[in-house]
Amino acid sequence: MNNAYLAHHGILGMKWGVRRSEAQLARASGHSSKPSDDKNEVAARKVAVKNRRTMSDSDLKKRIERLKLEREFKNLTEDDIAPGRKYVSEILSASGKKALTMAAAGAMTYAVKTAMTKEFNLKEAAQYIAANPNKKK
Repeated sequence: MNNAYLAHHGILGMKWGVRRSEAQLARASGHSSKPSDDKNEVAARKVAVKNRRTMSDSDLKKRIERLKLEREFKNLTEDDIAPGRKYVSEILSASGKKALTMAAAGAMTYAVKTAMTKEFNLKEAAQYIAANPNKKK
């Protein structure tokens, strides 16, 4: 490398010795230096949980009713917002049930066969449990 070459390892246009503030860094990176609303909400709930012993019955009932309504609202709106997610979860649930049913049926079939013949073979048991219905014998 040539000794007369000066490599620049800073921010172009930045003056030497000038530091950027946290706000300027946050704007450049896209992150906010303020805590998010979710963290504030979690902190508020923690305080509310700690104070539950000092709350009156009516205050507790109001909080419980509010939380129930929020949970119900969330459940109702999730179905509307994410129909694809709901569809995929239904498909996965149905295919999982089908796979478990087939495995249980294969295990029961092999258990009956083993009880009758009094012979157990691990490879044969695996073939019964993980049977491929599309495979022709």
